[in-house]
Amino acid sequence: MNASSVRARCEPRVEALVRGLRDRGLRFALLFDRDNLRYFTGFRVNRVIHSVLAVSADEGPVHIVARLDFDRARQDGWIDRVIPFAEDTDNPLAVLRPLLADGPDRIGIERDAVTLAQAEALHALSRRHPEFVDIRELTAGLRLVKSAAEIDVLRRAAGIASKVMDEVRAAIRPGVCEAELSSWAEHLIGRAGGEGASFEPFLMAGSNAWLPQRFSSRKRLANGELVLFDMGAIVDGYCSDITRTFAVGEVSEEQTRLFDVAHDAHDAGIAAVRPGIPAGDVDRAARSVVEAAGLGERFPHLTGHGIGLSSHEGPIADRGVSTVLEPGMVLTVEPGVYVPGIGAARIEDMVAVTPTGCEVLTDAPRGLRAGEG
Repeated sequence: MNASSVRARCEPRVEALVRGLRDRGLRFALLFDRDNLRYFTGFRVNRVIHSVLAVSADEGPVHIVARLDFDRARQDGWIDRVIPFAEDTDNPLAVLRPLLADGPDRIGIERDAVTLAQAEALHALSRRHPEFVDIRELTAGLRLVKSAAEIDVLRRAAGIASKVMDEVRAAIRPGVCEAELSSWAEHLIGRAGGEGASFEPFLMAGSNAWLPQRFSSRKRLANGELVLFDMGAIVDGYCSDITRTFAVGEVSEEQTRLFDVAHDAHDAGIAAVRPGIPAGDVDRAARSVVEAAGLGERFPHLTGHGIGLSSHEGPIADRGVSTVLEPGMVLTVEPGVYVPGIGAARIEDMVAVTPTGCEVLTDAPRGLRAGEG
C-alpha cells in the first residue's frame, strides 16, 4: 500500500483522535501501544521494536521511530514529520525533548502501555512535569467498530486461520508432539500469506487441555484423548482467532458429551449475536447451555472478545457486560468446558455484527472427527 492510500485510511483516524482529545480538554497525546501505532500510522515494525506517535491538537502528528526504520517511515509512511531515536540507549525518549520541554502540562497516554521507566523519562524531559491522563477508553472506542475495509482484511485473516486449522486437523494422530503441530501451524500461516501468528498457537491434549495450560508441550498425542487447538493468523496487522477440538482415535461417550455441550453452547452464542443487544447477552446464551448440562462450574472464562489489530480487544462478551453490539463490531464466540480426568472441549469462531445479525468469518469444519462438519 503506497503512502497516499495509507494517508487516506489513517489521517481521518488521527483527526478523530484529535477531536476526542479536545472533548477531554487535552491538546497533546503520546501513543506507545504498538497496535494503536499500526492503526493511526499504518506503519509496520518488527515485534521487538516500538515506535511512538505524538498527536497535537495544534500541530500535525509526529512519528518517532528507530533509526533503522527512519528511511522506510519517510518513504512509506503518511506522516510528514518523522524523528529517529537510537535503539538500546539509556534514554531513547530523549528525542522527545523539543516536544516536551516547554510543552503541555497534561499529556494523554495509554496508561497500560507506558512503563514506569518511560513515565519517569517523560517527566524528566519536561520542565512542567506534566500530568498523565489515561486515554485508553478513547483509542479503544475509535477501534471498536470496524470499517468495511477492515472487515475485509479480517475475513482474509480468518480464511488463512481456517485453512491452517484444517491442515493441522489432518495431521492429528497418536504419537505426534503438541509443539511440533503448533510450530507447523506457524509455518503454514506464513506460507499462506500471513504476517505471522496472532499469538503463540497452543495445542493441548488430554490432561494438558483440561488444566488448561495454554501452551504446547513436548507431550505426544495418545489414543482416546481430546485435543484442543487455538490459533490465529495476522493479515495487514489484523488478527484472526479460531479454536477447534479434535478426537485422537476413539473417545468415550462422556468425552463426546463434553464436545456436544461446547458445540451447542457455541451455536447458541452465535445465534444470539445481533445489533442492539448487550454483549453480555451473548455470554448468557452460551453459558445457559453449559449450565443446563450441569457443567457451569467447568466453564471458567468469558464467552468472547473483540478482535482486530489486537487479538483481544472490545467488545467483551461476558457476564453483565452492557456494551451494545453494533454493525461493524467483530468478536469471537468461544465457550468451553474443562473436566479433569475426562477432557476439554472448546469451539471458537469469529463473527462480524451485521445490520440484521452476524456473519461467521472462520469456517474450518467444527466436527470432532475428520469428515464431520
